Amino acid sequence: MKLQRLKLSPSIFAHLIAIALCLIILTWIMKLWCADLKIPFCYAGDAMIFNALTKGIIDNGWCLHNPYLGMPIGHDMYDFPLSQPIDFMLIKLISIFAHDYAMTLNLYFLITFPLTTLTAMLVFRHFKVSFGASILGSLLFSFMPYHFFRGVAHLNLSAYYMIPPMVMVILWVFAEPSHLFRDKDIDKNRLLSKKFTISALICLLMSFAFIYYPFFSCFLLLIAGMSSCISHRNKYPLLNSFILISIILVGVLANMSPTLIYQHENGKNLQVLDRIPAESEIFGLKIIQLIKPVDGHRIASFAKLSDSYSRTAPLVNENTIASLGLIGSIGFLILITWAFFRISDKLNYKIHDILNYLCILNLSSVLLATIGGLGTIFAYLIFPQIRAYNRISIFIAFFSIFAIILLINQLISKSIKIKRSLLLHSLIVCLILLIGVFDQTNGSFVPQYDSIKDEYMNDKIFINNIEHIMPENAMIFQLPYVPFPEYPPINNMNDYSHFRAYLHSNSLRWSYGAMKGRSGDVWQRAVAGMPTENMLKTLSQTGFQGVYLDCYGFEDGGAKLISAVKQNLKVEPLISDNGRLYFFDMTEFNKKMGANYSDIDSIPITFNSGWYGTEDWSGIPTCWMHSDGTLAAFSPRNLTANISLNALSFYRNRTLEVYSGDNLVARVNVPTSFLNVSAPVTLEEGLNILRLHVPEGCDRVCDIMELNSSDPRCLSIAMQNITVT
Repeated sequence: MKLQRLKLSPSIFAHLIAIALCLIILTWIMKLWCADLKIPFCYAGDAMIFNALTKGIIDNGWCLHNPYLGMPIGHDMYDFPLSQPIDFMLIKLISIFAHDYAMTLNLYFLITFPLTTLTAMLVFRHFKVSFGASILGSLLFSFMPYHFFRGVAHLNLSAYYMIPPMVMVILWVFAEPSHLFRDKDIDKNRLLSKKFTISALICLLMSFAFIYYPFFSCFLLLIAGMSSCISHRNKYPLLNSFILISIILVGVLANMSPTLIYQHENGKNLQVLDRIPAESEIFGLKIIQLIKPVDGHRIASFAKLSDSYSRTAPLVNENTIASLGLIGSIGFLILITWAFFRISDKLNYKIHDILNYLCILNLSSVLLATIGGLGTIFAYLIFPQIRAYNRISIFIAFFSIFAIILLINQLISKSIKIKRSLLLHSLIVCLILLIGVFDQTNGSFVPQYDSIKDEYMNDKIFINNIEHIMPENAMIFQLPYVPFPEYPPINNMNDYSHFRAYLHSNSLRWSYGAMKGRSGDVWQRAVAGMPTENMLKTLSQTGFQGVYLDCYGFEDGGAKLISAVKQNLKVEPLISDNGRLYFFDMTEFNKKMGANYSDIDSIPITFNSGWYGTEDWSGIPTCWMHSDGTLAAFSPRNLTANISLNALSFYRNRTLEVYSGDNLVARVNVPTSFLNVSAPVTLEEGLNILRLHVPEGCDRVCDIMELNSSDPRCLSIAMQNITVT
């Protein structure tokens, strides 16, 4: 036992050195001595959704439902699954000790660096790479530009620590000509080999990462299985890859099951995650973006070169962050060259084989992700939801770094007996590390600590002031209306900006966050579109007790709406110190209104599920329905009413069935010109869902040859002018 401890201690020491160096470098790059971990590293854009999800985990135990958002219905994430439970479980674990959402998220982002270093180090050591080269490779991979550019805003992508173990499994598939799950030398009583058990566990964990990484892993497993099957002339490598792919798919399916169950019960949401095949080219990968200098390079001439390309080249978007850095680019070019020229007589045969495998994986990744490549074919023929193929660049980065350190390792192993060579090679490794880190990082990776803190504290004080005057669980309506998720900026207001109210609140409920296309969202859209007086009456009868305005979301800075709200409520607003946010207390207005509401006129009836996006037909909002759809109404009390709408059938006549609850209240033959349809309905207090059904189904526009259209939608009936009388 003592001998074993002595044998293990150099390995443990090397891993501790790697982690310590990682933390030191990370502190230097991000200037962490300036950071307040209770202030978010990023307080804008996509980072806001991860801020909100983290707070949701702390407030509610998990992130799929949040009763403090999306009022009056609530916030559900089922239609927009981020599919990364492994990250959320670690966030939940950290929150037990941190309690604060900002500290929890900041710590998790920071932890992804040593986690990546550790997993990469373990993989390199598994393949007998020397300690020095392993430390070098693991640190270079941890500090890829991709890690910082993705950051908290794309936390699901910056947490890429499962990639090294996954690549190890893929290399096992390459190298193993027989059953991966049975070893020839193991005990016959043992069902599975150790290697297969580890492979299965890694694949299962990978299935819990963001969907892109499991997808790329399946592709690379398939490539490994096919290549090994051909080279070994044996079916088992392909069988091995299929088994491991199946494990990933089962894990992904289990991960997606809440979404699948929810959509089975509530219908598919056609307005969320609506991707088209052409996006696979827009967000494809370019080879030049892998080898160009990182954006904002520390050397001015390099930065200018990168900026010149990004400003003038077409199809430059998030793929601009695919840069591998100088060391990674050399590794990438070595792997490209390896496909044509190999120096097998000068390399250890094991290193030679691994370089062969990495070469195949590298070329396959480029062929998949490049613009017009295999990914585009897959998007057009099979599945367009995977669109940002440039994200495979982090896999390519690992292949490239792996190739470099294998060659460095070979150099060290051949000259290790030369006097003082160990010291020399240690110095060379340190020099390469310094060059690599200097080249791969820049000053923009330091969060704007002071400006973020100023804005954060401004919002915190403002929301705290609202909480002091509002009762617990009061509902606040947020303006302007902004669909959630994925919506372009409105004037000077970025997407997800409305989350800042929730992030500083402990006892209030906010309207923002209702899932786009679902009943809460369409209700909000209808209410926000009303004249100010009617809007406030509707909010009052629904139970809202305040109105929150973000002036950045209005072309006139909100002046017109602020004046109208002030005139109707007859109260002065609370204003944030920076003048951006306004809050109106509706308490006195609600008391005055009492029960003096028009029962019907102020009830919005809106498109709910089963509809395509709203279109403007001569100024009239109109929606096309799939074969089934629903309408949503929020009623202040039990009512008997009559719903009226204009309906038009696409291409041919169809039958429209209207259901109130389980009761069929109307069956109408709808022609290809607008027809008025009316039916009696019974509305209960609260949310009501009216169901519409077309027995003949829908027709796909692109399948009707005489229309000569590429529109992929399947349409049945268009509706407009929906009213309740």
